[in-house]
Amino acid sequence: MLPRLIATDLDGTFLDPQGHYDHQQFAHILAQLHQRGSRFVIATGDPLDHAQALFRDLPEAASLTYVVEDGALIVTGTGAIVQKRALPSDLVVSAVTWLETAPVMADNFLISCGQTRAYTRLPADSARFHASQAFYPQLTSVPDLTKVNDAILKLDVTWLHADVAPQVAAFNQRFSGQLVATSSGLGGLNVSLPGVSKGQAIQTLAQRWGIRAAEVAAFGDSGNDLAMLQWAGQGIAVANAAPDILAAIPDHTADPNTQPVVLDQLEAWLASAGDLS
Repeated sequence: MLPRLIATDLDGTFLDPQGHYDHQQFAHILAQLHQRGSRFVIATGDPLDHAQALFRDLPEAASLTYVVEDGALIVTGTGAIVQKRALPSDLVVSAVTWLETAPVMADNFLISCGQTRAYTRLPADSARFHASQAFYPQLTSVPDLTKVNDAILKLDVTWLHADVAPQVAAFNQRFSGQLVATSSGLGGLNVSLPGVSKGQAIQTLAQRWGIRAAEVAAFGDSGNDLAMLQWAGQGIAVANAAPDILAAIPDHTADPNTQPVVLDQLEAWLASAGDLS
């Protein structure tokens, strides 16, 4: 059965390891989904401008909905804000200070994510700054992240190693009941408000559109996808997902994201739905 709401993570899931997808194939699929009344949602920890840039050339781009910054911001394809959940400024200061000084968090790269601009202490001429701009086009170098005068939706913390489980556990112990860290893949963790997640955002959209959980499908690969995958009637982990995600989600794709696994599943659902005529 063709789901009425389909949500997908981007990096490690919908996108291949080089960050690409087949534009022509997805444009064809998206037109069919739109014609059949199925909603397609981009659910990512990335910022809005980065996500929109990936899809703005598609004829049906306005039919997409964006869940970005791990659910802190929901925006329709026409630019209307459905949800915005910023971190309290005092907690931003506390979290940033701890992330910059706690030994367990040493050697991290920290980005504070606003709605239209992201901030970092990385020098603007550094290689890491330029690498981060691939995900944060409006990245700005500042001398002190605790002095940023902007509503912060999420903290993005990354390391040059893949396993961040100790850092996630340490952060959640330190800020229990105040903030929540989840692994984001690619050696990183994201910090959000309790209750803010891709899963909560997808529930909000489903309720808004009158869609039951059983009519929802979701694809993902990392800890920040888990709530979404568990809530959806069809939660599907890609074969390259983190081991804890593969253990928690029984439905897996046969191939990793080196293949267009999300697009292939969409094609299969559309084929089984038959002709509209």
